[in-house]
Amino acid sequence: MGFIHQFDLRRIIQEYTIRYFFETGTWKGDAVAFVLQFPFEKIISAEIVPGIAREASFRFQEESKVKICEASSTNALLSELPFLQGNCLFWLDAHFPGADAGLEQYDAMSDEEIRLPLERELTIIHRLRQGFKDVIIIDDLRVYEDGPFENGAAPADTLPRNNRSLEFVQRLFGATHLQLRSFKNEGYLLLVPAGMDGFSSPLSEDFFWPVSA
Repeated sequence: MGFIHQFDLRRIIQEYTIRYFFETGTWKGDAVAFVLQFPFEKIISAEIVPGIAREASFRFQEESKVKICEASSTNALLSELPFLQGNCLFWLDAHFPGADAGLEQYDAMSDEEIRLPLERELTIIHRLRQGFKDVIIIDDLRVYEDGPFENGAAPADTLPRNNRSLEFVQRLFGATHLQLRSFKNEGYLLLVPAGMDGFSSPLSEDFFWPVSA
């Protein structure tokens, strides 16, 4: 489980003129609560577990710019992205639905696209977001790669059953985005638009971590 509050969202918003926030995996809604302090025009969070989605909807019922989608991450992306006409910050944290809540085992889901939806999520974003300068933060990098992660290696039951690789990230975004890895927590992969003035040293995670973190 990652923590969006550790990232310098204010600078990301300013550097890339971000208007929207899209999260996959709501859990308790703490990420939504945190990003409400920033000037996003709309905040969307997709949650596949009905009970969790209902609780989050109740929590944010007074927040007009927050939308909790009771749906799989991929279905929510397909339904919501056509209406976002501006740059978006994606926080992709929808791996193992229900597992972080203790409702399911990490490997209980037989459908690999639901258990590990990242490739499908990024494919949809790539197809529907042509022409936009989106920033994408992906949690749980250790599921897909080995490395000196702060919280250690990923448990075996969290790993992909077949091809454990992020080749699809390079295939989809290699021509348009820079890739930045952080080994903090369970690891993060950050994709930022290439060829822009912001983040002049893209290999340094300091540009993403707030000074106070």
